[in-house]
Amino acid sequence: MSIHRTAAKSRLIRKHILQLARELYLHPQTDTAVSENLRAQFHDITSESVRNHFIYLADNGLLSLTKKRNSVSVQIRPKGIDVLDGTLSVKGVEPSNPQLARLTYKKEIRHGILMYCNTFRDIYNEDAEIHSEFRSSGFSNILIEEVRFHIWYLFNKGFLELKTPELAGDRVFMARITADGVDIIENNSTDAGVSNGGE
Repeated sequence: MSIHRTAAKSRLIRKHILQLARELYLHPQTDTAVSENLRAQFHDITSESVRNHFIYLADNGLLSLTKKRNSVSVQIRPKGIDVLDGTLSVKGVEPSNPQLARLTYKKEIRHGILMYCNTFRDIYNEDAEIHSEFRSSGFSNILIEEVRFHIWYLFNKGFLELKTPELAGDRVFMARITADGVDIIENNSTDAGVSNGGE
């Protein structure tokens, strides 16, 4: 295989790894699980090659890496989500198109969460309350899991504080806005994954 085709394949594999990590954002993924998942599309992939891709992605701040005895696991970081959303480019990862990634829609949700939490700044706001507000504001198809994902993203960016107690066997996301989050909604600072004009 030519060097060019090998590099293109590596960029595509890394993007697939990020996509898988995003889908399972609360659950670290092992090299074995990821290689098994990717094997349908990349027949020759091994756990060792997946570990090398993990290291590359972690070195670029897209994944957090945890080494255990016989395996390595990763979890996506906000910078990895920004690459998948098309707001950030990393040469070694297949680029994403912001329109295809529905970036404008995601920014509306993220900005809406910050606005809601700013309205009730001194308390932790429950995910179900935020979800209900979105549904009554015209986002009738939004799922609570989608709201939770964006709360988690904003927390990892430093725009929200987050508590995740378990109630009746379900994890509840409770969020409160930070000073950095207030700066975003007041346009004192910007973030390409949240602010308008970041596209």
